[in-house]
Amino acid sequence: MSAVAPAPPSTATGHRPASFRPDVEGLRAIAVLSVLAYHAGLPLITGGYAGVDIFFVLSGFLITGQLLKEVGNTGTVDLPAFYGRRFKRLLPAATLVLAFTAIGTWLLLPLTRFKDVAWDIGLAAVYLINWRLADQSVDYLAEDTEPSPVQHYWSLAVEEQFYVVWPLVLLVVGLVVTRARTPLLPTATLGLLAIAIPSLVWSVVQTQNSPETAYFVTTTRLWELAIGGLVACGATVWPRLSPRIGTLLIVLGLAVIGVSFFTITAATPWPGTAALLPTLGTAAALVGGASGRGPVLRALGSAPMLWVGALSYSLYLWHWPLVVLTEQGIFAGRTAPLWATVAAALASFPLAWAGNRFIENPVRFAAPFKRTRNALVLGGTLTATGALLAASLLAVAPGKPTDDTAANTGGARVLLPQESAPGGDAASDASDSPGSGTGPRAVNRVLPARADASAYPAAPQTITPDPLEATEDVPPQYEDGCQVEQDSPEPHECVLGDPEAEKEIALVGDSKAFQWLPALDTWARENGYRVRSNTKSACSFSAALQVPQGKPYPECQEWVAAVRDTLLTDPPEVLVFSGLRDVAQPADGDKPTRKAMVEGYLENFEPLVEEGTTVVAIADTPQPGGKVYECVAENPENVSACDFREKPGVGTPALQATVEELDGASLIDFNDYLCPEGTCRAVVGGVLTYRQGSHVTATWVESLQPVFDARLDAAIAD
Repeated sequence: MSAVAPAPPSTATGHRPASFRPDVEGLRAIAVLSVLAYHAGLPLITGGYAGVDIFFVLSGFLITGQLLKEVGNTGTVDLPAFYGRRFKRLLPAATLVLAFTAIGTWLLLPLTRFKDVAWDIGLAAVYLINWRLADQSVDYLAEDTEPSPVQHYWSLAVEEQFYVVWPLVLLVVGLVVTRARTPLLPTATLGLLAIAIPSLVWSVVQTQNSPETAYFVTTTRLWELAIGGLVACGATVWPRLSPRIGTLLIVLGLAVIGVSFFTITAATPWPGTAALLPTLGTAAALVGGASGRGPVLRALGSAPMLWVGALSYSLYLWHWPLVVLTEQGIFAGRTAPLWATVAAALASFPLAWAGNRFIENPVRFAAPFKRTRNALVLGGTLTATGALLAASLLAVAPGKPTDDTAANTGGARVLLPQESAPGGDAASDASDSPGSGTGPRAVNRVLPARADASAYPAAPQTITPDPLEATEDVPPQYEDGCQVEQDSPEPHECVLGDPEAEKEIALVGDSKAFQWLPALDTWARENGYRVRSNTKSACSFSAALQVPQGKPYPECQEWVAAVRDTLLTDPPEVLVFSGLRDVAQPADGDKPTRKAMVEGYLENFEPLVEEGTTVVAIADTPQPGGKVYECVAENPENVSACDFREKPGVGTPALQATVEELDGASLIDFNDYLCPEGTCRAVVGGVLTYRQGSHVTATWVESLQPVFDARLDAAIAD
């Protein structure tokens, strides 16, 4: 966002240039109040996040206006002086809020958050956090990540990346204007159009293909800043408009902005074409404000609006960590009430005022920092301070001792019946389900004789993986790109097991299927099978249209169809699948149902069964009520406090219904080793069971290998 534009503070500071426009300050007030209201959770203002887009336009308008004036007067841009001014304006408040956030994280947030927040603080300090957020938005390993308390720095990062490039462009423009004697404003306008048009086109394309990344990346946002710059290029023209036209433009612009606040929702693809509403509305208001008259313009420049507008940068910085620390710290594990989030947002006002009064303005207008060199040194010092804050937060994050051999000596193995060797009869007991011998089958659950209570020590000496690193304990094949990301419809088949084997076993599904790949790989190498792995984030292997979080997922449907065609071309001997989704949208577009999901599974698997493929489903793992690894990190001496009562995995009913309709299909279930006697254990035999959501750790899967082998053998043999 840009409440960072160098519009002057308040009247009380006495630092207003003659070019000061009260209506611009009023627009800043509208923008920041909409963002605060949205983040506080106030109903109706569903599009309040569009306030950030308003700030982009205002920033482009104000900064471009300053730079054009400098080029017009001197023929060039003094880059050191420009960045020195930016440092003085931005970094004192930004660094103060980063320090507050680091302390708040240490005091209020779980230990598992320290590492991520530390990285966020470090990247926020150097204005690169938007790229980290863009990467996390499509990374299934980050699916369990809650919003960062410095996530809002993404918009500051976008702006500053723009201002690395734009002054350089104007520097070149100045040279062209001076040497070729071309007019400045038309040349600058062409430069802005060269930025705006490709960026807008890219924004539309990316918003359609990958809205998660499009929201954060700089390239999809440059056009918004450029719109403000284009308005600045016409600064000598707009005052010539009649007051009536100017007033009409102000009213129209504010109306369009208001419509965006109340009609846009979190489900609106953004930015794309939808972001034209607040950005063009802001541009219209800026143009109209140069010549308009009347009560609307006076209201924008009223004392309350001027006061809020002057504090808008600080308000934006302070409000978000206050809201996040309230939600994730004070009300951890439960939903924060509306009064609490509103109170947190309101608390940003006194903090913003104090920061502006005692830190921002004293530094900004201090005599020593009027020298460019000193301002640049200040910028470097404050940036280094941000990095030091990040390092300090990393340093205070404790860890639980780990043992790399835990998977071989403990884990699920502690539940094996003592009279049974790994992979022996007790682990492989299976029988046909009741019914005709030709009907569907399911491998029975085998609940082994439980070991004594020492299998679940209240405080194991070691926990593997370290709960602070649990989200990284994933199948190693993830690094090879074997899990296709959500925004890609293109298959990526990974070959594992014995690559020279004639027999093939395929693995298909989403990340709940992918979590079993290490065990399947080991089994295949020992049994002479080649593994063909095709998995995709959040995409169960059903031909029906899936709608996670209510959003259609056509990339999943395209991917499923492509993988199905590949499998039918060369059917494997065995196919293993699992999945989280239990419902899908019927062909008639009605409400998602389990029936549609099952029919989609059958559409994919029945042709394979006809070709002789044996289909094996793996029951979905139960969903915890919270983050198990986070609980274990907070309760290392009492890990049983993190256990929870077993419930069927979300996707299991659809999996069960599918195998019941398929001849020769089996459902195998390993949840008796995860949730013995109906209680799902956070730690079994020194091994942490859960990572993100209801995914199990790769270490726990490895410890289950004897049981996995025995039950898969039984399913295939049947």
